[in-house]
Amino acid sequence: MSTVQFFQITTEGTVNGDSPAFQTLVNRYRNASDNTMTLWAPQHEDGKVAGVATVWASHDAQKAWESSEAGQSARSDIKKLSTDELYDDTVLFSEDAIPVLKAKVVELVSWIHPVDQIAAKKREIEEGFKKFQTAITQQSPEADGGLVSGWGQGEFDFKGVLSRRFTLLIGWKSVEAHYACKKTKPFTDNIHWLRGYGHSEVEMVHYAYSQSLPT
Repeated sequence: MSTVQFFQITTEGTVNGDSPAFQTLVNRYRNASDNTMTLWAPQHEDGKVAGVATVWASHDAQKAWESSEAGQSARSDIKKLSTDELYDDTVLFSEDAIPVLKAKVVELVSWIHPVDQIAAKKREIEEGFKKFQTAITQQSPEADGGLVSGWGQGEFDFKGVLSRRFTLLIGWKSVEAHYACKKTKPFTDNIHWLRGYGHSEVEMVHYAYSQSLPT
């Protein structure tokens, strides 16, 4: 299992990873005692959005750090950088997410589900993902790094309904490879395994997190 915290921070202009303010934020997370890895990248779809992904030793470790002085300072840094609503969710993936985060391009995609419907559909949703995962892993050369899934721990209001995310990380050789794969039989014959569970909306973006791997 992997605990991964995701931020999507809308900045004033094009994301500048070399800015002192942004570097300070990233370093706060990288220096946390229970931090396994922190990566970041500009969002492919909107260059004003910075995506930050932090892998923690555990969910308890993440929550403890968030409540610490360093964690509160990081929150303050985020507020100073952000010019719009903040995407903030911590996902408990059932498998190791690190190989996917190291892919050339990562698709971060979430299905938003009403909280009061999750218990009845959780097993079916997870089993559907496994069928899709198997098909793409075994049959799609466009994929790179694997696929993992997990439930976001944050509850939030979505159009007046208390909701949570079922989130996938999918590694691709490029954004173009992802869209090419969507036209192939392994994808078209299996995408239905991810649909039809009463979700409210789908969120999907791409990040090349691996570009920020420490050298």
